Amino acid sequence: MNGILRRSGETVPGGAAFDAAAASADLGLTLEEFAPLLAKAAVEIRIRLDGIRQGLADGDLHAVALNSHTMKSVAATLAAEPVRQASLALELCAKNGDGPHCPELLAELELRAGELLAELDRA
Repeated sequence: MNGILRRSGETVPGGAAFDAAAASADLGLTLEEFAPLLAKAAVEIRIRLDGIRQGLADGDLHAVALNSHTMKSVAATLAAEPVRQASLALELCAKNGDGPHCPELLAELELRAGELLAELDRA
C-alpha cells in the first residue's frame, strides 16, 4: 500500500503498518481530530525504542518490559497490529527473565516499528 487509505472519499493516513480509520473510530475521534496524534505517537515510539535498547545494554529487563509495554499501548492506539504484537512478545520475554532471547525480539520490533514510523512520518 502507498500509506493512504480511502474511506468515504476522505484521505486517511495509514496503510500496511497501521489503520488510522479504525483507530480514530475506536477512540471516537474524527480523522481530523486523530491526525495530530500521529506525530506524537512517532516521538513516543522513538523514545521507547531507545529505552528498550538502553535497557538491554544495561541488562535491565524491567526497563525493557516497561518500555515494550508502553510501546504496545501506543501501537494499539494506532491499530498498528504488527508493532503491538512485536512489543507484546518482547515485553513478555523480558518479564519472564529471558534476556538472551530479547535481542532477537528487539530486531523484529525494530523492523515493524521502522515500517510504522515510515508511514507516520509521511502522514
